[in-house]
Amino acid sequence: MRIFSLFILALFARPLGAQQADLRGDLHSATRATVVRAAPSTASTPGTPLGQIAKDAKVEVIARERDWVRVRLEGWVRESDLLVSDSTLRPLSAADIRSDPAGSRGKLVRWEVEAVSLQTADPLRSDLQPGEQYLLALGPGAEKTLVYIAVPATLLSSVRSLPPLALVTVTARIRNGRSEPAGVAILDLQSLTRR
Repeated sequence: MRIFSLFILALFARPLGAQQADLRGDLHSATRATVVRAAPSTASTPGTPLGQIAKDAKVEVIARERDWVRVRLEGWVRESDLLVSDSTLRPLSAADIRSDPAGSRGKLVRWEVEAVSLQTADPLRSDLQPGEQYLLALGPGAEKTLVYIAVPATLLSSVRSLPPLALVTVTARIRNGRSEPAGVAILDLQSLTRR
């Protein structure tokens, strides 16, 4: 699991007096269970509810607008309950990225793959750093194309715990759509969830 920061707006039960004019950066505790909204609410334009913070939850105030404050909340959630939120996420197949490797570079994909094994790059794989750890995988989905998925140090323990041929959903950024010498796509792993 990872720590994820969530930027949210929350209404505190106590009024903000003149002595509290500059609240930014201060830690506060919620005085009651409080609805968290995407924007300040008015009677005519209620802000979209995003969730709720519990009584006594600690939040950092980062902005103020009238009687509303924007807060940062830090907490823990299961990684499998989250998806990478990125406007570049595209439904690309392995064939799509091989046909346009330059145009695919940097795009984010979410693929279901079969994890074959964790490998260590050798000098022959010129688009991987020698010694870089990567997941040898087949996919996406029914394509069963060979894919190299570079694994950052923060996700190595998750990848090491996978049994051979585990089915996983990966979110990854395309490093190279057709690497040398074999033409295998190389992705940079962002998140991984077992299916």
